[in-house]
Parts: sequence; C-alpha cells; structure tokens
Amino acid sequence: MKKLIIMLDFISGPLWKDIYDKKKKELVTGIDVVDDDEYIQKLNNEISDLYSSYYKINYNDEPVYFDKEQEKKDKYKMLALLEKLKKRLYEINDGSFEIDDRETKRVKNL
Repeated sequence: MKKLIIMLDFISGPLWKDIYDKKKKELVTGIDVVDDDEYIQKLNNEISDLYSSYYKINYNDEPVYFDKEQEKKDKYKMLALLEKLKKRLYEINDGSFEIDDRETKRVKNL
C-alpha cells in the first residue's frame, strides 16, 4: 500500500509529489486515482498558493522571510481547505493508499 503524505512546503502543495512522470513531464504522487483527479489537483494548487504566499523574498532584512502572523490569520481558511482535500481523498480511496497527514494538527495549534 502506498503512503500519501500531506505536508506543506514552499511551492510544493500539500500532496507530496516525489515521482517524475515522463509522460506528464511533472512530479506526481504515483497514485493514479489521486494524480488524475482534477478537483484534488485544484485544491492542491490552491493550498500551495496560500502557503507559498507566506514566504517573502528580501523582506525585513532577511533573504527569505516566513510570515507566521499571516499564517495564523489564515488558520481557519487553511484548515477548511485541508479538510476539503482530505474528504475528497477519502472519497476516491480505492484501498491503494493510506493518508499520512502531517499538517492539520500543526495548523490547528497555530
């Protein structure tokens, strides 16, 4: 059984994509039902954009600055998006993967 990791990172989206698909010419999870679901990919991009917006380049005399205060302000928005993502993942899960959510608890504790 494959493991689908949900973990936020700059410009990466919460779905951890670590396999290069030569046909698609992009990184994928390697789980077809996830990679081929348009709604999941839309949510993944929306969450990625929100999280990546917390990073500022050459800001406050730092080369890379992470805006923790804005992340706290967006806490409930992020939680709602993560819940939508997980709900859809559970709906399409055909038993071929398990979900390893490394973010929801962290975001709840902001």
